[in-house]
Amino acid sequence: MIRKFCSLLVVPSLLLGLLASCDEKPKRQVKKPDGTEKKSLGSPDTRFVEARSQMINGHFAEAADALGAISAEPKIRQPLLNWIDFHQGLALMLAGKEDEAQLVFGKIETRGPFTTAGSDSQVATFFMKVATLLHSKEPIAPTEGKDYDKWSYEGIAVLAFAMKDWNLEKYDEATALFRQFTDVAPEKMVDWADGPEDLRKLKEMGDNFVNDYKLFVPANEALQAAKTPQEQNDAVEAAKAARAKMKLTTKMSNALDTQIADIGPKAKAMLAEMSKANAEEMAADAKAFGDAKEKRNDLLEKFQFTEARTAIMDPALKTEQARDEQTLLAKKTQWLANYKSQLVEDLAKKGYAAPFTKKSGDKVLGGVAQADDQQLTLKAVRIPLPWADVSLDAAYEMGTSFIQPDMPPDIAAFRKWHLGVFAFYAGKKKEGLDLLREAAKLRPVFKDELPLFENASGPY
Repeated sequence: MIRKFCSLLVVPSLLLGLLASCDEKPKRQVKKPDGTEKKSLGSPDTRFVEARSQMINGHFAEAADALGAISAEPKIRQPLLNWIDFHQGLALMLAGKEDEAQLVFGKIETRGPFTTAGSDSQVATFFMKVATLLHSKEPIAPTEGKDYDKWSYEGIAVLAFAMKDWNLEKYDEATALFRQFTDVAPEKMVDWADGPEDLRKLKEMGDNFVNDYKLFVPANEALQAAKTPQEQNDAVEAAKAARAKMKLTTKMSNALDTQIADIGPKAKAMLAEMSKANAEEMAADAKAFGDAKEKRNDLLEKFQFTEARTAIMDPALKTEQARDEQTLLAKKTQWLANYKSQLVEDLAKKGYAAPFTKKSGDKVLGGVAQADDQQLTLKAVRIPLPWADVSLDAAYEMGTSFIQPDMPPDIAAFRKWHLGVFAFYAGKKKEGLDLLREAAKLRPVFKDELPLFENASGPY
């Protein structure tokens, strides 16, 4: 009996367990987010406003892409769809993509008027007229802009016309249209501007295009005209300064950036190479020209002026500065040679009776009987005296004695000029400058040479 009772107790217990397990519901598995779910893009209206704001703030390419993506969506109501396409075309024009913009405006034209009745028919007609003009490859005359109401939504057409002409490089026409757009002032909120701030930015954008073009033209012309590395480097620096003042990033400014990036490094590299070569040439000229100057000075001291000129012209100098100085020294040395030649001629004809001093300081009392290019013949002792032994003061006094008051002006001018040059060489700068000025008054040809001596910083 006890065993049967136990069995009866066990069976109900098993049944209860089975019933309990059948009543249990399986646990619901909650799927955890993996972070890859896409967020809602928002309504076309909201995204249009956002993309339009991008365009107004200067992000033209990004705005065009965003507007194109919205336009591609199905079942967008009108006239919103046309406003989206219009702004995409405008953004593309602002980005300098005229061909792509024309295709977008072509979509509006091909689509036709979205209605021909009701309050929206005027808007539909507006889009057809504007799209036809903007789809065309022809520029738009500024007179066309006057046909649109500047107090309503139609005013935006003037900005689009200006941009089309701008991209077609009809800058005078575009400027006239930009000026018309400055007078646009919708009396209420429009689909292309939420309020005065948007309108101000659009007008400022038009002004920036005009001002950027004013900066671009001279910078671009200078870059195109520059030929030498130095000219190119200067033009690049000017272009950089102009580019820094530009407000917009457009096809025009990108073209300037490209030129700066292309020309700038090449010009600097060439200038560096030229600077290195010039330094080497300057060093070579300094050595050769220094030797020539030293030889010239030695010959000048011996009154061998013709030989001194040959000596100074002997080296083939490479730098412009050295060649200019070489030419100047040769010219002054030639004048000294002319002075000596005239003095030899005068002494040979007339002699010189006054006593004079030699370079050593010794006095010669009898004067000079004869002279030639190498020496003077003294009267008292009839012995030769080399020109190298004659003092500069003596040679100056001899030359002065042969200038007579009754000489013809041309001859007097010639003698005074060359005596003045010799006076400078002899250290008599005041006397020399007086003589040179007198000569310049008598013969205008010497007037042009006078600054060589009036400028005390010039080489002798």
